[in-house]
Amino acid sequence: MAETHDRGQIHIKADFMIEEGKIEEFKKLIQDISKLVENEPNTIRYQFYLNKGETSCVVNETYANSEAALAHTKGVALQEILPKILRVAKMTRIDVYGNPSEELQKVLTGDAQIYNFFVGFSR
Repeated sequence: MAETHDRGQIHIKADFMIEEGKIEEFKKLIQDISKLVENEPNTIRYQFYLNKGETSCVVNETYANSEAALAHTKGVALQEILPKILRVAKMTRIDVYGNPSEELQKVLTGDAQIYNFFVGFSR
């Protein structure tokens, strides 16, 4: 029943703390990764938000389903650009919302908090 309400989508929110003096490099890298992810099929939303002081960043991602999220983890963007991002920023939190498949759960970092869909709707 839950799948009908949330359409099987997977939502991810990741928080980053940007190293002092690395904001320009960080901005370039997130622009690069965003351009690559834009071409990934079944990626619905991929948005970066910087705080006012440009010391932290939140990434909001939505995928059509677990398979699309898995494809993202195996794509060029994450394989090649994410390691560069992690040299200038630390991922401090990652939350996954929805009902990720067992395969996707295995791929997610050990620190990922998974919140299974319970009730509600989106339009």
